[in-house]
Amino acid sequence: MKKYFNIFLLALVALASLTLVSCKNETEEIFDDDAITRLEKAKADFIKILTDKGGKWQMQYYANSNEPGYVYVMTFRNDGSVTISGKNEWIGYVEGESLKVPTYGSQTSLWDVITDNGPVLSFNSFNKYFHVFADPEDIPSMSDEDPDETGYGHEGDYEFDLMKYSGDTLYISGKKYGIDMIMTRLDAGIDDHVYMDEVVAMADSFFNAKIPQVYMNLPNDTRWIIKNGATSILKMFREGDDEISTAVTHNVIITHDGLSFMNPLTIDGYTVQNFIRQADGSLLCRDDNETTITADDLNKVFTIPTFIWKVDTTQVGGAFATQLNTLKNELNDYGKRKLTSIQISYDADNSRYSLIFGCLYQKKTFYPTFYLKIEPVGDDQIKFNFTGEGDAASAVYAEKCPALNSIIGLMNGNTFTLTTSSLLAPVDMKLSDSGNGANYFVCKL
Repeated sequence: MKKYFNIFLLALVALASLTLVSCKNETEEIFDDDAITRLEKAKADFIKILTDKGGKWQMQYYANSNEPGYVYVMTFRNDGSVTISGKNEWIGYVEGESLKVPTYGSQTSLWDVITDNGPVLSFNSFNKYFHVFADPEDIPSMSDEDPDETGYGHEGDYEFDLMKYSGDTLYISGKKYGIDMIMTRLDAGIDDHVYMDEVVAMADSFFNAKIPQVYMNLPNDTRWIIKNGATSILKMFREGDDEISTAVTHNVIITHDGLSFMNPLTIDGYTVQNFIRQADGSLLCRDDNETTITADDLNKVFTIPTFIWKVDTTQVGGAFATQLNTLKNELNDYGKRKLTSIQISYDADNSRYSLIFGCLYQKKTFYPTFYLKIEPVGDDQIKFNFTGEGDAASAVYAEKCPALNSIIGLMNGNTFTLTTSSLLAPVDMKLSDSGNGANYFVCKL
């Protein structure tokens, strides 16, 4: 009996083992098929998303964390082709231009959505304007002290994990280096070249190398100083802190509509990343709708001692326009002289400002100079006070050309309100008489 029981038991164990193996294999086949099906569906969905509505997208591309971001316009087609357009210094380098010159380039190559652990957007044929960031060659530089990057180059990606699609925005991540980026759908009728020109113009309106620093203004009334804005690699530190020991750098991308940091920043408890350009030229954070980026108060900018402001004689109004025309006629009567310039600058050696007129006479320019003080007052206002003194030429020219005294009289003792086309890059200022706004003149840095 024991012998028969053992045989029966062994038979049950064997049968159970076969059943388990069968169930296990069946389960694997079911889940494998399901995973493949889901992956193929995701691939098809992303292909449709990319080619839908004309297939035109803006990619905010970062090669690495040490360089600024670059905007590309991409048009995806169902035939597997994609036109990639951009305007940056690296396209200029490809075309043999200076690295400092943003150059426009557009080329059509191939693309596909392939499958790996998930759907992957692959630019699988060489595009010289885009793959320059994945090329392992040494990065050219103007400095001999920079390292040799041969073998890895910019370390930029050309394949991207497709993470999520929401509201005409694609969230992607570099397949090799893992940098998160976004793509936003554009209207199919947009002209790539015009769009990229507008992006570069937007960058010029944000940060101007002539303005040494700008400020991030937080809702708690603290400010962070931003330097090197024109490079899009921002050096930032809290106002009042030591720059050398506390400054940190952040790379940003200038888009068609604003500015975005590569990664979200948490500063004084506020998290910011994306900024949109406002009508006054400032930047407003769309993450909290409170934090802004601007330059300093306009009267402080105007009175920076190292700045030289040149009056644009084509942009004057009211009594200033009348007296300026009179001055030109008086100079002509005074031996065929010609007005070449008017500027306001600071004389550090004598701690005073000067109003200087450039007057051309027989191929030589004379500069009658009138001394004055400039006092910042109120909100974005300044007050001019002339001392009644000047250089030797000022007395001679003032006698021959009474309009000089009239112009000085329009300024002396009066308060002027400052306005600008961009609060972030105030390289032009309109000075309007606070008592009579019709009297104004425009200065450019």
